[in-house]
Amino acid sequence: MARNRNEQQRAHHSDMAFVIAAIFAGLVVGVVEDISESAAGDSSWRIWHLYPISVFAGTLAFLALLYVLQRMNDRKHALRYLEPYTPLLGVSGANLALKVNPAWLLPVAAVSIVWSVVQVRRLRQGRLPQRRSATR
Repeated sequence: MARNRNEQQRAHHSDMAFVIAAIFAGLVVGVVEDISESAAGDSSWRIWHLYPISVFAGTLAFLALLYVLQRMNDRKHALRYLEPYTPLLGVSGANLALKVNPAWLLPVAAVSIVWSVVQVRRLRQGRLPQRRSATR
């Protein structure tokens, strides 16, 4: 009975970690956007668009905070929660270097989110294979 309660609490905390990290990432994107707009001298009457630096900073902030929160929640699998988002970080970094429209990142973000949902479900059920140690 206590084991089921602990698993339910871990699942709840894992969901909260994703929500908190997403809110924080949104705030970081907003702050970087505001700084970029004011530094560029753009008027606030223009339609808001995403700068590549804000997308990269938001992705990095999301991953950093998610890692810290999952490290507190599930120390053993903390890095596994980040795996689905590493392609998004790489592609947003490439977008930063190329300075193109960040709208093409949406499919990558969608795939990362779906992959993450599947992986979290597997982690909760304990079905992910254990990684082999390099010392064997």
